[in-house]
Amino acid sequence: MSLVPQLASIDDLLKGRCGEVAAGDVLAFNGVSTVDTFIQGATKSGISHVAILMRGQPGGPLLVLEATGLGVTLTPLAESLQKYKDDHTCFYLPLAPRSRARVVVDKLAAYYDKNAFDRYNYDGVVEAGIYDLDHPLFKSFLHAFHGRSLFSRLARWWYRLLGRMSRVWAEVIARHPNTRRLFCSQLVTEVLQTVEVVEVPPRAHLVVPVEVCWFDIYAGAFQLNGPQLLSDPFRWGDAPAAEADHAPRP
Repeated sequence: MSLVPQLASIDDLLKGRCGEVAAGDVLAFNGVSTVDTFIQGATKSGISHVAILMRGQPGGPLLVLEATGLGVTLTPLAESLQKYKDDHTCFYLPLAPRSRARVVVDKLAAYYDKNAFDRYNYDGVVEAGIYDLDHPLFKSFLHAFHGRSLFSRLARWWYRLLGRMSRVWAEVIARHPNTRRLFCSQLVTEVLQTVEVVEVPPRAHLVVPVEVCWFDIYAGAFQLNGPQLLSDPFRWGDAPAAEADHAPRP
């Protein structure tokens, strides 16, 4: 499954010309920074960041819930898109009607209240799971920071033996704090699990940003800025996602 975006604009979205925008809808971003290009290159995709929409209270304005170097934050929708538009191509992925009907606004708000301004949503790097050897981007990170030298091989063996991968991730995050945005996809996946819109394997931290776009829960996609449609922005690696693993609840 691959989404085919339609060209729209941020103004179209804010004025309702992309249809009714609702809590639970997803935003995805293609970026040009060092961190963005690394994530996109490592995942062989056009997406480096994802976020999800919610309301702070029933009938309140739409807000963007996301995980970045600042932690788990809420930003008014218009302000968030304005912030991203200069150095990111923004995509809006509205939930399909069957998925949108399952969203409970109060559950979204409760998730934020529990995790607001946390250190990327979970108490520190270790609990976030980003030290895990099986994370899809671990090998890419290790190669980027240590290369293929003898030290790299010894470091990999040593960290595997001691189970202390957090040291590697601590170094990565110390050099590039915004790498926490990698795990924006963990936050969005967990929110979608919380509101029972999507079923994925329980280890949400293994979901990379573009994989969120492959969940079979959307009505389509709108590219909100840029002079023309990006070519195949939702491509992902050499092998497609296993759709059965990400099927929406009936």
